[in-house]
This record gives sequence, structure tokens and C-alpha cells, in this order.
Amino acid sequence: MESRIAYPVVTGTVLIEANGAALNNAGQDEGRRTDNAIVVKQLQIGRLRYPYVSGQAWRRWWREVLYTHFGWEPSPVTREAKSAYTAGDPITYAEDDLFGYMAARKRGKDSDTYRRISPLRASLLVSVFPNVIANDFGHFSRNLPPGADIIPFESEVYSTYLQGSFSIVLNEVGRFAVGAMADIAEDLARNAQLEEAADDWNGRKVYRLPAQERIRRVREALAALAQLRGGARLARNLSDVAPVAVIVGFVDGGNAPFQNLFAADPVAAEQVVLNLERFRSVLADYTDRLLPLNGGKPVLVGWHPTVLANETEIRRTIESGEPPFDRVELVSSPKAALDRAAELVATAYTYVS
Repeated sequence: MESRIAYPVVTGTVLIEANGAALNNAGQDEGRRTDNAIVVKQLQIGRLRYPYVSGQAWRRWWREVLYTHFGWEPSPVTREAKSAYTAGDPITYAEDDLFGYMAARKRGKDSDTYRRISPLRASLLVSVFPNVIANDFGHFSRNLPPGADIIPFESEVYSTYLQGSFSIVLNEVGRFAVGAMADIAEDLARNAQLEEAADDWNGRKVYRLPAQERIRRVREALAALAQLRGGARLARNLSDVAPVAVIVGFVDGGNAPFQNLFAADPVAAEQVVLNLERFRSVLADYTDRLLPLNGGKPVLVGWHPTVLANETEIRRTIESGEPPFDRVELVSSPKAALDRAAELVATAYTYVS
């Protein structure tokens, strides 16, 4: 282990192809011509509008895949008058461990609030292309009685590529500080017979799960991302949200450097490219912070054919082996890249205290 490694993370960016979709809606727009017009979430920069999906939304999609494909048990939710919270038990529920919580836990007549900052962090998924939102006008007229007026409605849709970033802080998965406004209560740690960590957190005791359990949770989270599914209005606007291109790397540091690497092709603006100039700059800046991984390179890139307009140039650049691209491994597909990253998690965990 190299002592300089202080904060190992697995981090990356995904590109999702949305076809005639409305994956995350902002609700009703009172200013439209119809009374029930639903608009998508969007950012506006000057005159340009970019549809987006919130981090909360695609983290929800991610959870659902972990429930159904990997057998993660949903953490039970308690609903109160003005709040709702999960069990706040990251030992039993991997969901609470990776996705975090703010939970009230009662012990006899007393109760404390416990807060876990999510080791899994996600950005917005933002459209690569601006001004792609279209209005879809429809009406309900099926089996109405004779003479009845149809019921008009309006919604927004888009076809675009969405890109977003994620990171999983390896030090924090399966590692829990004890006390109110920290992760867990002391009795929860004792009952689970967790190992006490050698260090502490702001003077609090820290416990951790066995290394193999921590590794398993991260591996499954990465594998689940390759099978991502979800989104609003799928009955009418079915779109596959599994990534069509992925860049994922193992880095010493809390930053998520592989952001905004996909862009509109400057020649054919309706196509998307990997910005190799920016990618080269990021790799050069992070060269001494990319984790050395025995048996694997610290950065993985995979995409589906015909998605990226400059795929020939990307392949030639990476396969040249010239610095800083000598730290990058070209993998056959997005799923293969994420599966390969999952395989390398155990090696990355040699840097976790």
C-alpha cells in the first residue's frame, strides 16, 4: 500500500440515449394553452434550454435495479406527518449504507436522529444538446358519449443524449461513526458485532463491516449501473436508459473529474463526440492521483458502436499507449467497462484503511 493514498474513490461519467422521452417532469405549467400541460425539468442558459434528470431520480432508478437484480432488500420507510425516513440501519440494509439517510431512531422513551452522508453521489443527467424539447399535443376522446367534448392535454418530450457523473467513496462504504447526528447508535454496532476501526471521526467511535461485504456492495452497485432502467411516462414514451457510453476510473481524491467529457460534434452538431482534448487534460492533471491497480489500468472506457462520431479517433488515441492515455483501458462496451471496474474494486480496496 502506498501511504500517499488517502481518499480512494471510483468515479465516472455515463452517457444515456433518450429517444422521444420525458424521463423527469417538473409538473404542470399554468401558462400553457391547455389546462393540463406537463413540462420536463430543464436548465436555461441564455436562450438555450437543456432538459435534465435530477440526481434523486436516477439514484432511484439505480436502487430499483439493485432491488430486483441483486436482491438488495429495501430499507423500510416510516411516514410521519411532515417527514419520511428509512430504517437508518446501514448494517442490515446496503441501500442505507450506499445511499445515505436522515432517520429518527427510538430507544425506549428517547429518540435520536442519525444522519449518513451518502458514499454514492450523483450529478444531474443533463442533455448534451440544447433546444431539443418539443411539445406533444394530445387529447382523450376514447369512448366518450356522443356530443361530449374531447379533453386536451399537452406534454413535452425530447430526443437527446444525457450525461452525468457519479462517485463512490470507498473509504466510506461499510464504515459507520457512532452517535446522534452520526451514522448509527452504539447498541446497533455492538449487536451486529462489528469491528471497531483504529481511527475515529471527530472523537467518535467508528465501526466497519468486513472487507468482503464492503467490496460486494460496491461491486454490485457498479454492475447495476450497466442495467439502469426507469423514468417517467414509460407507457407512452418508452426509452432505454442503460448507458451507451461510460468512462470510469479509480482516483485518490473526492473530486469527480470525468465530467462534461461528451459534447456536440463541432462539425455535425446533431452527433455526440468524446472531447479528447479535455479528456487528455483531465488525465494529465490526475496522473499522480490515478490509483495503481495490479492487473488493470485505473481508467476504463467503453461505448456502443455508432454512438460516438469520433470513435475511430478515440480508439486510435487510446490504443497508441502514449501518455497520458497509457493509463486508460479500452473495453468493448459500457457494461463490459462497468463489469471490469467491479472486478478491480477488490484491488482498489487495498488502499482503504
